[in-house]
Amino acid sequence: MVEKSKTILYIVATPIGNLEDISLRAIRILGEVDFVLCEDTRVAKKLLAHYNISTPAISYHQHSDIKKLDYILDLLSQGKDIALVSDAGTPGISDPGGKLVQAVIARFGSEVNIESIPGPSAVTAALSISGIQTDKFIFMGFPPHKKGRQTFIHKILASEWPVVVYESKYRILRFLEELRFAVSEHNKKIESELDKENYESRIKNKADKNKKLKNINLSSVVVCRELSKMYETVYRGDIKIIIEKIKSHSNEQKGEFVVVIGK
Repeated sequence: MVEKSKTILYIVATPIGNLEDISLRAIRILGEVDFVLCEDTRVAKKLLAHYNISTPAISYHQHSDIKKLDYILDLLSQGKDIALVSDAGTPGISDPGGKLVQAVIARFGSEVNIESIPGPSAVTAALSISGIQTDKFIFMGFPPHKKGRQTFIHKILASEWPVVVYESKYRILRFLEELRFAVSEHNKKIESELDKENYESRIKNKADKNKKLKNINLSSVVVCRELSKMYETVYRGDIKIIIEKIKSHSNEQKGEFVVVIGK
């Protein structure tokens, strides 16, 4: 039970698209706090207006400077309750929310409560409809734009578990092409190593060999576009076919993308 005598920083999950995907508790909290922190006040005000919430919104995003952070910490020190929201989904997942939480803990310790108001997340939404075994998975966020991109992709290939990645409309085709090429090169390398080691002489039959190869190669990819929105689209199967479908029409390249790479 939260101690009501303490100031509270609420981490509030908001819809990833459809404005109806918000909890009654989240609506109540957004209306009760003194301020709402948000990445983009225009996006947040659209949600707040939809539910007739008049709480003042303050911008807080990845480019906010130390002065803005100090201002927020000062509000908490004055006993102001604050709700942090992202443009979509759960704050702290691929956004600066985690830095704020760390700063609040460092300055106030247990003097300020930090409370999660759970709800939508593009990661779990994509996993739930992927059809891929997801008892365990790895979330890697957005690939680097330039430096480190190939290293990022090779980490995906090396993962024992399914991997979830975010990608923007500007780079989704590039990412899928790079992933496809990396998988192809990876498979060629494995085949070559098996041949060099005369691996086939140590397994019972070709079926066993194929099973071994499948265990170390990608077996399925699911690309989710515009989850929960009007033009939600889910592409499944071979990377080549998915790329062709997305390339087939410019509208298929619009929106936000979540990619699930199965193993």
